[in-house]
Amino acid sequence: MPQAYKQQITKTFRDDAIRSVLLIDDDYHPYTDLAQKQQELIEEIQKIAPKLPEGELPPAIPQDAKDVKLMLSEVYAKIELLRESAKSIADSFKRTSVAAEFGRFFHNAKCICDVEKQTAQLNPEKVRKSDLIILDYCLNRDDPSASLQLLRELSSSKHLNLVVIYTNKSLSEVWLEIAATLRGPKTLTPQEYFSDDPISLSLWDDASDEYQEFWSTLSRPEEVSFILDGPAHPITDELRVRFWSDIQAREEFDQDIHKEPTTAIVNYLCELDISEKNLLTAGREKSHIHGKDNIWIQCGEVFIALCEKKDSSSEEIVTQPQAVWDKLEEALHSWYPSFYRVVLSELQNRIEDSNFSMSKIVGKPEHEQIALLWSILKEDPNRQLIISESLLHHLLQDISDELLHRDNKAVPNLIKSVANSTVENPPVFIPFKKSNSQPHNEFVQKALEVSKSNFKTNQEKFDQNFHMSVAHAHNKLLSTKRSLPEYITTGTILKSSEGKQTNWYVCVTPSCDTVPNQETDEVARWLSPHRLLSFIKLTREELCDALSVATQSSHVFITDIDGERVALRVINQITKQPDLVQLIVKNHKTTYLTTAGITATSITSIQKKKGKGNLQENNLTLIPVAQLKSAYAARFQAIKSHHEGRVGVDYIPAFFSEMNPAEPPVLDI
Repeated sequence: MPQAYKQQITKTFRDDAIRSVLLIDDDYHPYTDLAQKQQELIEEIQKIAPKLPEGELPPAIPQDAKDVKLMLSEVYAKIELLRESAKSIADSFKRTSVAAEFGRFFHNAKCICDVEKQTAQLNPEKVRKSDLIILDYCLNRDDPSASLQLLRELSSSKHLNLVVIYTNKSLSEVWLEIAATLRGPKTLTPQEYFSDDPISLSLWDDASDEYQEFWSTLSRPEEVSFILDGPAHPITDELRVRFWSDIQAREEFDQDIHKEPTTAIVNYLCELDISEKNLLTAGREKSHIHGKDNIWIQCGEVFIALCEKKDSSSEEIVTQPQAVWDKLEEALHSWYPSFYRVVLSELQNRIEDSNFSMSKIVGKPEHEQIALLWSILKEDPNRQLIISESLLHHLLQDISDELLHRDNKAVPNLIKSVANSTVENPPVFIPFKKSNSQPHNEFVQKALEVSKSNFKTNQEKFDQNFHMSVAHAHNKLLSTKRSLPEYITTGTILKSSEGKQTNWYVCVTPSCDTVPNQETDEVARWLSPHRLLSFIKLTREELCDALSVATQSSHVFITDIDGERVALRVINQITKQPDLVQLIVKNHKTTYLTTAGITATSITSIQKKKGKGNLQENNLTLIPVAQLKSAYAARFQAIKSHHEGRVGVDYIPAFFSEMNPAEPPVLDI
C-alpha cells in the first residue's frame, strides 16, 4: 500500500474522526466515583482529627498515665478504622492509574475521554455516540457476554463505531469468539438447514451418525477461513474431498451403504464447529464478517481492533495508550478501505467540522427561507412528503456548493489527492488520437486495473466482462437517480412482461403533464383519474455493442430488478427515429407507483373485414426499474418532440429512365 494512502486512512478514520473516547471497564473509575471515594477518605480522617470550631484549641495531652493510655487506645482504634477504609479504597483504585494514563493521553490529543464503570447494563445508544470505544473483553470476571452483546448491538446501529478490544486473554481466542458470535445465529436443526435441499436432508437422515463420527473438527485456520469467506470459498470443496477420502479409508466403509456427502452437508458440519465459538444464545440474522485474524473484525457498522493488555508495571501502564492508538492504526491499514469509503468519511469529517447550521455563507436570504417553509405548509398533507424531499435537495445542494468552493476548492483537491495516493505511480495520461487510439486505450485499461486493485474485496477476473460491468456502472451513475419517483414522469424507465417477452419503455411526456393532480388539458380531464402518457419503446441490446457507441446518446444503461446490467437502445437503428407509443396509465391520479407496478392500457384494432374493425383494450403491468436524471430525461423528451414536430414533405417524387431521341413533330401548315 502506498505510504500516502496509509497516511490518508489514518488521518480520515482515526486522527480527524475521533473526538470522543469512552473506556469501558469495571476496574476503571470515572470522575464521580473518584470524588466520592475522596470524600469518604476525608470523612474517615475527620473522625480521627475533627475540624475545630474557630478559636477552640485542640485538647491538651493528659498528664495522668491512665488517661494517656485510654486516649492512645482510642486513637489506635480510629487508625485501624482508617486503615481498613484506606485498604478498601485502594483496592477499588487498583487499575484507576491505567484510566488516568488514557485520560491524559487523549486530553493531550484534544479528545474528550470518559470512563464507564457500570457495565451490568450498558446502553448501546449512549455508547455508540463515542467515536472510539476501548472495551474490556471480560466485563464480569471471565465472562465476555456483556461485551459481545454490546458489539452485536453496535453492529446493527446506524453509526459507524470504532472499537478496540483491550484484553489480557489470548487474541487468537478472542478474535474467533467475536467473529463467530457476530457472524450469526446458533446452528439450525437439520430440517431447517436443509429445508430447500431434500437430497442433502435425506442423506443426513440416513447417515448423520456416520458423518459426525468420521468428521474431523476444523483446525483454527480452517475456522477462520470459513468464517471470513463462507460456504462459497474453495475451503468447502477442499474439506469435502478430504472428508469423503477419510470416509472411504475407514475399515467400516461400504460403498453400498455410505454415500458421498453433498457440499451442503459439509457446510452444515462446519457450521456445527463454528457454533461452539458463538457465545450468545439469542438468535439473529446471519451477518457477513470481514477481517484479518488476530488484528481486526468488521461486521455491519462496527469496526473492531484487538489489543493486548500490558499494564502490570508502571512502565507498561505509561505506554499502553500509545499502544492502543498504534494498534488501531495497524488495523485500519490492514482493513484497507476503498477510495470511495475514504472520501465519504473525509466529507463527513469536514461537514461535522464546518458547522453549516450557523454558516452565513450557506444560509439563504430571509424571503427564500420563508418560501421554503411556505412551500410545505401550503400543500395537501398527502403531498408534503414529496415537497420535503425537494426541500432536502435544495439544502444538500447548498452544502455541496459550499464544500465545492470553500478554501479555494479544498475538498475537490482532497478527492484528487486521495485518488492519486491509491497507487505509488499513477498511470500517465495519454490523450486520444483518432489516427492511433491504441496508446490511449492502454492507458484507460491501466487506470481501470489500478482502480480495481484499490477494492480489495473484489475477486473478479480482470477480463472483458469486468471492463463492461465497470463501464456500464459508470454510465448508470452518470444518467440515473438512486430512487424511483412516486408516479410515472419524464425519464421513468419501466418494463412489462407479456408471456415470455419483456418490453421496455421510457416516459417522454413533459413532466408538467405527468403530475397526478394537475390536469393541463381536456384529454387529461376526460380520462381522470387515468392519464394518457407518451413513451418511447426501447430495444434491449448486447452490452458490448451498446458501450462501443455510448457517446452517440442512443442508449440508456440501467440495472434490472434482479441485478442484471441492461443496455437499452432509444433510437431505432434502422429508421433513426424513436418508436413512440401512447398508453393510458390507469389510476395515475390516485395510485402511487410501487415496485409491484401499475396497470396501463394500449388500444389496438381488431380487423373484422376489409376496411372495418373494432377497438380493443390490452392491459399490461408497467414495473418501474429506473429514473433518468433530469438532463437525460430532457434529451429523450426533446427527441420525441422533434419527431412529432417534423414537417410533412409536400413534393411529388418522379423517376425517369433514359429516353430515346424522338423525331421532331411535323407541323401541319
